[in-house]
Amino acid sequence: MSLISWANSKLNKLDSTDMALVKVSCFAFGIILARLIPVLTEINIWWFVILWIVLAIKPLFKFFSK
Repeated sequence: MSLISWANSKLNKLDSTDMALVKVSCFAFGIILARLIPVLTEINIWWFVILWIVLAIKPLFKFFSK
């Protein structure tokens, strides 16, 4: 069993509530990281917007394509 098929079999067991909890925990981790490394909060907001757009292109393309 490859790593990808193993991960897919585990992800199929999760429901939408579990995925929401994963998202919230990642958000909380980001807040903790920003508190531990204050220089992260001094970065211009536009760098985060650009990063967000670049990272969202592939999932959005897969979602809206046939």
